[in-house]
Amino acid sequence: MSSHTTQSTGDGVLRAVVANALANALIVLAILLLVLGGAALARPKLTYAGGKVVGLSNLSTDEGCLPAKLTGKVVKRAFGRDGLYLESVILEEKSGQRTFVNVEDGYRNLDAATNGAVKQSLETILAVGRGVSLRVLGCGAAARTLTLDAVRPL
Repeated sequence: MSSHTTQSTGDGVLRAVVANALANALIVLAILLLVLGGAALARPKLTYAGGKVVGLSNLSTDEGCLPAKLTGKVVKRAFGRDGLYLESVILEEKSGQRTFVNVEDGYRNLDAATNGAVKQSLETILAVGRGVSLRVLGCGAAARTLTLDAVRPL
């Protein structure tokens, strides 16, 4: 009977070691996928008419968020700490309601030509006082955090 108990104990230890090794392997795999996969980058699309940018789309990397449309006038905008890249805008709708919208700067990591074109277009189209139509993505609790995904002037 003692040899049977020893064998059962040995089997239990072996199972625990195998389970632990499998769990560690899955953790390492998950970390590798995160590191090698990297963060999703937005690939902005610029729409031209008459040689000028008349719209931008695909500006956000947020997935699984709720899309919405807003129309109004830009009443305020804020830039990041470096003072160069647009960080957010406040849009005033016809009703007088004001809405805060985040602007992602993921395009900074793209090639210099795309970066410059997107930066200049955002600053021009989202100038204070300009009428715009926005597509935003609402994320977080009750989709209250809005991020700009597309913009065109009115």
